[in-house]
Amino acid sequence: MDSNPPNPQQSGSGPTPSGSNERDIASRRNRLMRITQRTIDTDESSRSSSSSSNFSDMEDNNNEVEERDEQGELAANSGTIERLPEDEAVRLFEDYIRERESAATEIYNIELPTEHAYLGRMERVKGVDYMEPGKTYRLLIYSHHSIVYPGEIVPLMLNDYNPYRGDDPSDGCKLGLVFQNQYNDGGRVYGVTCQVYERGPQGVSALLKTVAQQRFYIVRQSDRKADVKILPEVVLPDPLISCCSNAMLRYAYTDRKDRLTSFKRMLAQTTAWPPFVYDQYDMKEVMAKVERFLSSLKITSVHTDQVKLSFWLARNIPLTEEFRKMIFCTDSVWRRMLIINKALDHMWYFICKRCESEIANYDDMFAMSKQGVQTSYCNPAGHVHDTLTVHKTKENSTLPVDRPSTNFSWFPGYSWQIIVCANCRQHLGWKFVAEKKNVLPKSFYGLTGANITVKSHGDLQKTEDEFDLTPGTLASDEHEYYEQLSGFDTDEEVY
Repeated sequence: MDSNPPNPQQSGSGPTPSGSNERDIASRRNRLMRITQRTIDTDESSRSSSSSSNFSDMEDNNNEVEERDEQGELAANSGTIERLPEDEAVRLFEDYIRERESAATEIYNIELPTEHAYLGRMERVKGVDYMEPGKTYRLLIYSHHSIVYPGEIVPLMLNDYNPYRGDDPSDGCKLGLVFQNQYNDGGRVYGVTCQVYERGPQGVSALLKTVAQQRFYIVRQSDRKADVKILPEVVLPDPLISCCSNAMLRYAYTDRKDRLTSFKRMLAQTTAWPPFVYDQYDMKEVMAKVERFLSSLKITSVHTDQVKLSFWLARNIPLTEEFRKMIFCTDSVWRRMLIINKALDHMWYFICKRCESEIANYDDMFAMSKQGVQTSYCNPAGHVHDTLTVHKTKENSTLPVDRPSTNFSWFPGYSWQIIVCANCRQHLGWKFVAEKKNVLPKSFYGLTGANITVKSHGDLQKTEDEFDLTPGTLASDEHEYYEQLSGFDTDEEVY
């Protein structure tokens, strides 16, 4: 076929219908895809047996014959057909490759890390113990290196105590974690109750899967047990709706936001305070920021309960240690959300605690677990790491050490490799790489919360009167009991 088709006016042929053009372009597209298919499958055909190779050659010969027939057919109508533009052919080729890649990829199941399968086979523990807020209970306690919020799953490996023995049969079903080195200014010793829902076989170390449930502080402590007082979760109602009469309540519950806003403004006119006072207690602004934050992480489902949501956000958004303590200490859900609202106004980045080198950006966070972007995992030595998952770290900020390994991997199907700070050689976490080529993400980083912290691009400072929730305002003489807890710390930090 000539590279330059003859002019229809010179050949004397009449105008060709537009349907013929469409059929010819479709024929060229099909031929392009067949050529692409043979190119992609070249490696597979080279590894096939000799008989398969012969069959493939016969098939290629048949395809070539078909192509020559198609070319001859196209030559008959070449007088009126324009060649397929080069950029259009490239676009068709890239679209075809992209479709093949997307069909072959596999998205990682984020429910796998929450099962903590690396702990081995475990048996289910039945029953849930609920403790009434304000009352004092006696619990077995263990020291923990960081704050654990209610709702968080915490795997534990306890070496010096058998939770299946004891005077109280519930000893093996509930225990308390208290936070070492978190309140050393004379304040209360805080902790959280943990319900055991799975346990491993009896041995030198007790393997437990627990879920944090209720906050407490220590009243008195003796030996390995302590009397703890359960803290309440205070959810304040809407101040305007709560002062509304029963006859008007039916107007307060509507799906239309404009009607609800108008209704609240009308109610505010009947009170002694102007509307802006009540707007300070409205969660609309906070929830709008939360929704934007969740959309950036591509998280579609979270708790709708305000108490659970406040703790989930405290665990999954970048917060300074001071703000994390403030959120845990306060009983009011509204005040927790105010702290979270202030934190969401800033752009954060993660730094090394030792040398303050920048490690990763706020935008690099993503949820590799159903629990969120930060989840607790236990290493073979029993140390629990609060691990934050990020897509990447800053260039030349980390260095890998040792060889990759799949033993005791927290993310099934991924190998892990220790990473350290490129500046001070502090252990920062791990790099995870997928074992299969078609799994997404192909690689990511897990940063340990023990050795990283956050810093704001615009330093986030707390004014003196803004959040009067520091542990010092809750000071009591129970802090002296904390010193006795250090002997019961079973955590050993090993890479």
